[in-house]
Amino acid sequence: MKLTPLHALVGTLWAALPCGFLYTFSMFSEALAKAFDFSESQVSTIGMCQLAMGLATFTAGILVDLIGVRRALLIGCLVNAGAWGIFALIANKILLVQSPLPVFCALIALSTWGTSVCTGSLFSALSKNFAGHSSGPIGVAKAQVGIAGGVLAEIFVGLVPSRDDAPERLYYIYFLSASSGLFVLLSLPLIRVFSQSELMTASAGRGDSCIIPQWHLKTLIAITLLLVATTQACSFIDDKGINLSPAILIILALPALLLFPKCNLSSPRKTAAVGPVKAALEAEKRVSPWAGGPAQMLRRPETWLLWFTVFALMGGGTLLTTNLGAITASRSGPLASAATAVATFSCAQSLGRLFGGMLSDIVVSLRWARPWCFVALTLLMALAHGFLCFPGLAPLYFGVILAGLAFGVLWPLLLVSIAELFGTDRIASNYMSFSGPPSAVAGVLLAKLLTSAVYDAHTETGSKSCHGDQCFRLTHMSMVGIETLACVAAVVLAMRSKVVYETSVFLGVDERASSEASDDDSQMSPTSNESSSDE
Repeated sequence: MKLTPLHALVGTLWAALPCGFLYTFSMFSEALAKAFDFSESQVSTIGMCQLAMGLATFTAGILVDLIGVRRALLIGCLVNAGAWGIFALIANKILLVQSPLPVFCALIALSTWGTSVCTGSLFSALSKNFAGHSSGPIGVAKAQVGIAGGVLAEIFVGLVPSRDDAPERLYYIYFLSASSGLFVLLSLPLIRVFSQSELMTASAGRGDSCIIPQWHLKTLIAITLLLVATTQACSFIDDKGINLSPAILIILALPALLLFPKCNLSSPRKTAAVGPVKAALEAEKRVSPWAGGPAQMLRRPETWLLWFTVFALMGGGTLLTTNLGAITASRSGPLASAATAVATFSCAQSLGRLFGGMLSDIVVSLRWARPWCFVALTLLMALAHGFLCFPGLAPLYFGVILAGLAFGVLWPLLLVSIAELFGTDRIASNYMSFSGPPSAVAGVLLAKLLTSAVYDAHTETGSKSCHGDQCFRLTHMSMVGIETLACVAAVVLAMRSKVVYETSVFLGVDERASSEASDDDSQMSPTSNESSSDE
């Protein structure tokens, strides 16, 4: 079987799932605290180490650029799965250590680095295989990352029903380790980066097709939406004895059906604007005046405007993914399940990842620079944390959903924006410079230090837990202020990036519009000629 970008895309969808498993720490954080008598601050420290490792994830991008996608993906998979496996043995007290806290911190940091290598590999491959028109494929793959946490959580809860603090929740870490390895290893044979000559040969009809028809992309979007809906439904019926885990597994396997039929190049049906050959040639002609690697990129003031904007948005999301267990446990009113909150956040951010890149394409087609989308995201994240300041289940879920949407849209928007602003030659290194460090700093300053300070200040003397809406209210209010500052930075960035879009990206928009018009004319010509002959 000769591989095509469709095979690589389907393989990427499966391999991308472990990249989102790190968002499920809240699934077992309460059980871990109970088993080892950790305070909330100690549990938060473990989660913070997961985020702090982001300071070193730029090395993952460098590794991908040096040794290639497939080798880097294998290394990342083994590191990630192995670290979680050892974590599980210690958490379940099969492997005894004298000081478990620093060991847990080291292992979760190591797993995060392995995940970042996988992330850099997968999205570097997508950016190159679908250069110039990558928003659709990247959006679908990023959606898989977003929903992954909820998918794994609901499958496990369906198989092993348990409370958030039950000892059985620690078995989840075994499941996490095995899934992190299997999804990548089974998908690895399908994933590769195609050379331009291979793409040109295939597009000319010499070999298998490498063009993704529009219905393929729409089918993948529909499958992802079905996965999101099923996962969210599971989160609300866990306590009713209904197990939809088999349905989730079946939905995960559905993209494989697209690999059986071959795309017919002679078909007159219009294909989606993701044809990699033509797009790659267009991308080469449209080089950004800011193009370069991390060394050149970091000298530009626009880089730091984008960095602060990303820092604020990632902070708003990681604060929740790290502390949702404590947030749900401390709020007044009816008790909210941490598993339900995690699944809700995962589903919301998956929808944001799925459609964020494509919606931003509409903005660009209207000749607005893509960074204007960051302005909308910062306002949405500020609104989310504003809702979370209020008591009750409705504000909780409204806030979690809005934060998840903003957090989800960030990822495809960031990847495509970096490719447009700084080029695709060093996309892995450039992307990981923004994907990891801002998240790490936000994790330490916002998800750990700020959150712990507010939480501890409202915890009664002699108690390890805080109870009441005041435990996190000031934290959420602080996030509203930070997002407002980030909105100002995003406005300045969008205005300064206008020159890049006018000299490169908007030219591509005009070329695509002209090309589509020519395609339409060419498809109409045979019909016109036949009519003339008949007459």
